[in-house]
Amino acid sequence: MNTTKAFFPLYFLAGLVILAACGDSGPKEAAEPVVAIETIKITDTIIVIAVRTAGKLGSKSESKLSFKTGGIIQKIMVDEGQSVRKGQLLAQLNLEEINSRVSQAELALKKAERDYGRAGNLYRDSVATLEQFENAGTVLEIARSNASIANFNLQYSTIRAPAYGKILKRIAESNEIIAPGHPVFLFASTGSDWVVRANLTDRDIVRVGMRDSAHVRFDAYPGEIFKGVISEIGTSADPYTGTYEVEVRMTRRPEKLVSGFIAKVDIYPEALEEHVVIPVESLIYGTGMTAYVLVMKDQQPERRKILIRAVTDQGIVVGEGLSPGEEIVVEGAEYIKPGSRIQVNASDL
Repeated sequence: MNTTKAFFPLYFLAGLVILAACGDSGPKEAAEPVVAIETIKITDTIIVIAVRTAGKLGSKSESKLSFKTGGIIQKIMVDEGQSVRKGQLLAQLNLEEINSRVSQAELALKKAERDYGRAGNLYRDSVATLEQFENAGTVLEIARSNASIANFNLQYSTIRAPAYGKILKRIAESNEIIAPGHPVFLFASTGSDWVVRANLTDRDIVRVGMRDSAHVRFDAYPGEIFKGVISEIGTSADPYTGTYEVEVRMTRRPEKLVSGFIAKVDIYPEALEEHVVIPVESLIYGTGMTAYVLVMKDQQPERRKILIRAVTDQGIVVGEGLSPGEEIVVEGAEYIKPGSRIQVNASDL
């Protein structure tokens, strides 16, 4: 028997098994596609960052009107929001007590004048001494002063409009007992400028200057922008808030304004500053004033956290996290995965 022929099928089968094993090595992992990205190099950009704040509208010459003397309010002739003319009677105290004091002062003055006249005659007749004559003169001067005070208090026991304007607020009512100097009205002159009073932090107050331009917005006039300029800058901080007050005088204003309107104010400092500005498209994630970008390191993108200082029409102003000369990804970041092959098509900013 030929043994070679007998073992041939076995060798043949073993070879087929080996070939099959060599040929079936399992599925191969597909190579990651090439991701094309675009980058830019960061440079300093000259930009104006608006100082944003909120304030309240008011007249430049708002004043509190009150009585010189205390007493019972007899009449209040005007209401809140009412326009008044200069010299118009606004409120009056019950004058019974005031008039009595005026009468007392005037009677005392007449008596002092008579006494002075008699003392003068007696002195000329050598009956009264010089000292008695001079004392009578002193009493007369005191009586005249008291009469003047009484008439002055009578005059300011009524409140009259100091100028053409508007009653912003009525603080007291008729028949109330009011103390001297206690406010009865808050008055605004319509002949004066309208200003927005806003508060700034110490970081922002050093950036603004007199005559810097400002844009003012009111909820009452949605979509409209009114121009203004800085007219006053506070030099001391408010003891309660630690902020500094500035006044924005409105150079363009709507026809109808009401004191107390809440305003949103953007102040544009005259001095230009250099900042790192990046495109909005370069942000891969962000929340609040914190965001992340991809920075190129050794031809590979690396995620980095940045702090946003402001958002402007020119882009994102970076406060911290990036420096001039660094390279960031502006396009294609969303397609990058772990192990992705990167093809950079960089361009300068």
